[in-house]
Amino acid sequence: MSFFRDNIKSYRLQSIESPGLRSCQLGAIWALKSQQTLRNKKIASLISMPTGTGKTAVMLAACFELKFKKVLIVVSSTILRRQLKDQFTNLDILKDIGCIDDGLGPVNVYEVTKRVKDKETWVEVLRKHDVIVAHPNSISPYYMDVEPIPADLLDAIFIDEAHHEPAPTWRDLNSYYQLIPRFFFTATPYRQDRQRIKAKLLYHYSLEEALADGVLRAVDLVPLNAGFHKHASDSILIEKAFEIFNLNNNNSILVRTDSIKDAEALLTLYRAQGFNIDVIHNKRSSNVNQGIINKVRCRELDGLICIGMASEGLDIPNLNIAVLHSTPRSIPYTIQFLGRISRKHQSQQANAKLIANIDEVKKEVIPLYKANKSWGVLLPQIAEKKISSAKLYQSTSIFKESFQLPELSVYFSATIYELPTSTILNDIDLDDHKSKEGVEIAYYEQADKSSPITIVTSWPKPIEWASNQIYIENMLDVHIIYVNHSRNLLFELTTSMKAFKNIKSAMYANLQPLPHNKLYKVLSKFPQNDYLMVGMKNAATNGPSHPAYKTFIGTSVQSSVRASDGRIFGIGHALLKFENKSIWGVGVKNGRVWSVQRGTASEFGEWCEKLSRLINDGPVVNNLPGLSFLMKSETIDRVHELPIAIIPDSLFYRALDITISKVKGGSYHNIVPDMLLKSINKTTGVVSGEVVLGEDKLSFEYSVNEIPFLKIEGASGFAIRVDRYNETLAEGNIEEVFNRYLPSLVMPDGTVIIGRNKLIPNKSIEKLPEGLWISKNWEGCNIRAEAYKSIVIDNEPDVGKPVINHVADLYKPLLTDSSDLIFLDDGANEIADIIVVDAKLSVITFVHCKYSGSDAPGCRKSDCDELFAQAMRSIHWVSSPNLFERLNDRLNNAKKSKIIFGKNETFENIAQRFSVNEWSYKIVLAQPGFKIDKVSDRNRPNNNVYELAVPVYERIIGTDASMEVWGS
Repeated sequence: MSFFRDNIKSYRLQSIESPGLRSCQLGAIWALKSQQTLRNKKIASLISMPTGTGKTAVMLAACFELKFKKVLIVVSSTILRRQLKDQFTNLDILKDIGCIDDGLGPVNVYEVTKRVKDKETWVEVLRKHDVIVAHPNSISPYYMDVEPIPADLLDAIFIDEAHHEPAPTWRDLNSYYQLIPRFFFTATPYRQDRQRIKAKLLYHYSLEEALADGVLRAVDLVPLNAGFHKHASDSILIEKAFEIFNLNNNNSILVRTDSIKDAEALLTLYRAQGFNIDVIHNKRSSNVNQGIINKVRCRELDGLICIGMASEGLDIPNLNIAVLHSTPRSIPYTIQFLGRISRKHQSQQANAKLIANIDEVKKEVIPLYKANKSWGVLLPQIAEKKISSAKLYQSTSIFKESFQLPELSVYFSATIYELPTSTILNDIDLDDHKSKEGVEIAYYEQADKSSPITIVTSWPKPIEWASNQIYIENMLDVHIIYVNHSRNLLFELTTSMKAFKNIKSAMYANLQPLPHNKLYKVLSKFPQNDYLMVGMKNAATNGPSHPAYKTFIGTSVQSSVRASDGRIFGIGHALLKFENKSIWGVGVKNGRVWSVQRGTASEFGEWCEKLSRLINDGPVVNNLPGLSFLMKSETIDRVHELPIAIIPDSLFYRALDITISKVKGGSYHNIVPDMLLKSINKTTGVVSGEVVLGEDKLSFEYSVNEIPFLKIEGASGFAIRVDRYNETLAEGNIEEVFNRYLPSLVMPDGTVIIGRNKLIPNKSIEKLPEGLWISKNWEGCNIRAEAYKSIVIDNEPDVGKPVINHVADLYKPLLTDSSDLIFLDDGANEIADIIVVDAKLSVITFVHCKYSGSDAPGCRKSDCDELFAQAMRSIHWVSSPNLFERLNDRLNNAKKSKIIFGKNETFENIAQRFSVNEWSYKIVLAQPGFKIDKVSDRNRPNNNVYELAVPVYERIIGTDASMEVWGS
């Protein structure tokens, strides 16, 4: 069976009546055919074509042209594997351009999804199939447990994305099949690491040639990590613009920002840098604006600054550098803006440049700016077509004088705050209130001082699903505030916190959220009937068996919640159906209560009065009825002893992208801020410490009696944004974000303090397992020194190796250099001092090392304080899908992080295949200052090490990881 040979009569390379192959595709095929006339085929043939010019069609056509019987296609991802399988099966690519008959096919294509162990399987596969599509990890002879496809069964091999060839798995394939034709395809016949691809370049169709076929000049992104602080980021962008501008005398620059005020400020900064530049905006006359545009065209000005006018038909062909001081948030806007600088101009040969602060990028354009790939080329006709037909639509007429607000019917839901005595809400200037997002107060009403305040806001929101037209709708949101002064409670209902946040901060701020045990009283006063939903928040740590949040939905779901969950979980939210059929719910994190009913603002106020009575009357409870086996909650007025550790919220560990901007310029990326404890004021209960951000350290104080709970000195100098995929999870200065997502104080007795709430586990461990404590040989180790040394002089026995070196050396004999790793991560914001990856046993070990406080091992609390705190922080990386991505960030950006055992290729391969459920995890605490027979003695008087190890162990096993303590 040979599909391509048997159907050669149904194939034609060049069709007279149909579009046929592009000239570049024909060139590639002719080059392949000429190569096949030569005898020496040991060197692979390389075809270089830009992405999107049709490499797959070349592969398909080559199979017919060269009359191949059996072909192997090697691809770089599982997604591409399936795509090529489908394309080779149905042959639609060649059918659509008239190279083969419509009725031809399908081709029998085999997709390799797992490794094959024997030759007989391959013989059977190729008896039934003409094409095999595979990823190197499934077929490469690099792997010991793989049976490669026998070379004598294949006629040719196509390798897509061939710039991967220098990697071991790909190179071994190239070498194994060196006696049969191998054809490499890539858009980039070079690598950033400058490793050579072992192939002969047969044909290269350049990007310049592709652009000559009717597309515009390419736009090169110049990405800068300039942070969020405007003055610093503006300066960094301007400096880079000046550098690029002066590379060529023919450059012209376009600067984009969002407001006239910003444009005028930028004008001063650009002129101070040496630019001859001006600004156009709608407050200037048409003649002035047009005069400036003409001066730029004639090069009497270096360029201009605009506010939105670039998206409204600005036509200056010689513009070839753009600077975004405000980054468009949508793809259509971005394409439109780029159309202004991508037009060809006879005096400019180079690609256009787009200078952008990628720290500021949000939403759907994140992949565009942060992808490690070329932007390619942009089609100006498409951008112009979309924009020229754009219209503006508004969905409401709320600002018209004739507008009448309909009677409200809102769902009853309130976030509840405790008010200080005699609190009076601030008045708000209705006429002058407009946020930078464009939020305006459209309606404000309060019948009297005892009635609810009703506010309606409006803000212009683009409709993102619109295709060829840009629609704007006035989004209306309702906000109701009700204050019960006699009981010192404030109730807040909002349909959009984004629209309400600035109004809220103007009217009231720094209020205490309602503590958990008062919130529980709302549901405790009714006869219990049936929980419809129970959500449980992990108050200890996350793991595969204990996620950050568990939700049970159904009828009487309280019976499904296990009592054993009480060691890990507290109440997150609950929905309870009462005997009278009413349904009420509580949400613990934000102090929210809701009821499945609707009503007017006045009826909402009556409902809040009912809540006030429920909250203030009767005794305090520490859990919800029927769920007493979960973690209990108590309100505290102070912290009585120094915590073991203070752990940032799990938000920071779940994030895919963390950016911390510095007001002085620049930013940190993908570091989880460390919080180091220093001391506690025994009188006030205020806990003090440091927040570590890369090379910066900020002092903090944590008090349960003040709002905000956490005060960070110098917080205004640092802004943080936390993203997951294209969604921004948190944003603000670091103090704001840390108070919105409060850290957890882990106490020596195993309790956890979050805000004013102390969470008490249902049960705790009394005795630690004996196998936890392990005595190690520390001969040749300087137990008083910790930091890793790259070079240790063996002929200085009196000096000894630092603890980290010694621990790494203890692991090395247990590992294999070709498959295992030891990753050094000692430094600020570390994951652990070393991370040991044992691929044979499928175990990842986080090792924390500390030097001894004395030459003689003993049982000193000072030897465990920082060590146990580090272990607590690393728990979040157990079973984290982000682990290897974060290790790669550390490898590229952290000064001390590196692989000290194993190969970079091993790291890449493990990272590529990493699946959290295929590994087990261990946390090792190495302290040569521990005398094991002393610290492990539970009955030893004043054994603080043992007592503090108990809550550490509880949290670690809660992640399904194991724990070991190494000592002397």
